[in-house]
Amino acid sequence: MHIIEDDLSGPEIRALLEEHFAGMLANSPEESCHFLDFDGLKGPGVTFWSIWNETELMG
Repeated sequence: MHIIEDDLSGPEIRALLEEHFAGMLANSPEESCHFLDFDGLKGPGVTFWSIWNETELMG
C-alpha cells in the first residue's frame, strides 16, 4: 500500500467521495451534513490524502 497526496482528479476518488456525499445526504438532514465538497477539498489549507494498493483505491 502507498499513501499519496491526492489532487481529486482521478475517477476512483471522485466516485468514492460522491458516494460518501450521497450517503450522508440520504441518511441525515441536510443541515446536519458537515462535509467539504470538491471545491472545498481543493481549497487553500486543505490537504487530501488517499490510500492505494497497486491501482486499487483503499481509502
